[in-house]
Amino acid sequence: MGTVRILLILLTLTASFVTSAFADPLLIGIFPRRDAAVTARLFRPLSRYLEKNLQRPVALEMSPNYDVFLQRLEERRYDLVHFNQFEYINAHDKLGYDVLVQNEELGEKTIRGAIYVHRDSGIKRIEQLRGKKILFGGGPRAMMSYIVPTYLLRQAGLNKGDYQESYAVNPPNAVLATFLKRADAGGAGEVIRKLPIVTSKIDVKKLDLIAISQPLPHLPWAVKVEMAEALKQRIRGLLIGLSDSQEGKEILQQARLSALNPVADRDYDAHREIVNTIYAH
Repeated sequence: MGTVRILLILLTLTASFVTSAFADPLLIGIFPRRDAAVTARLFRPLSRYLEKNLQRPVALEMSPNYDVFLQRLEERRYDLVHFNQFEYINAHDKLGYDVLVQNEELGEKTIRGAIYVHRDSGIKRIEQLRGKKILFGGGPRAMMSYIVPTYLLRQAGLNKGDYQESYAVNPPNAVLATFLKRADAGGAGEVIRKLPIVTSKIDVKKLDLIAISQPLPHLPWAVKVEMAEALKQRIRGLLIGLSDSQEGKEILQQARLSALNPVADRDYDAHREIVNTIYAH
């Protein structure tokens, strides 16, 4: 009888392993905040960690550009997605994604948008940007480097057409161009001035922030609403628990994160108010 029981247990474990091993891959999508090759290098260890601990295939998919990422997102291709805040709000409201965790970067759980000027520009107040060239660190969908800085301009009474609007490839480029006086001002996250890619190239002490937003919840990670609750909570627990082990800390460091922290959809209501102000219909 004991032998039969052992065989039954082994068969059950084998069946469970086979089911997990041949399950559809859990597909992770990362918004193209960085070059695809860099993104892969940063997040591959995280995907392998999830695969090992979930005991099922996990695939990390890179997007060559933002349009491809958005197309795949519209198709609901991804099970787990790393968004900027604007895309998360849209995906939650229109595509059925629920937030699980949010980034902590450089020890900060929040992030702020800002408007930069060169200290020698003579510009001390945001109102002085009327008629000036403002270079935003991304296109109209960039939350912290376009939408939030534009909100700061609106709060100061500057509307579309009151200044010249142009876009940099990314937030660091907007800050670098502002330092080099290729634009009168730059829109980007306040944290950009702390990044090595910027501090290694310019003297950030020669840049002034003439406007800065309230602290806003950091970049989110979300899953499809129909994902089984047990799997959803397992993924959340694994992500939050990364900071509790040496292996997890190394994975976070590779991804340029301090931690991944719990968050709820309502925490992004402040972003919704800002977005609705800029894109009110």
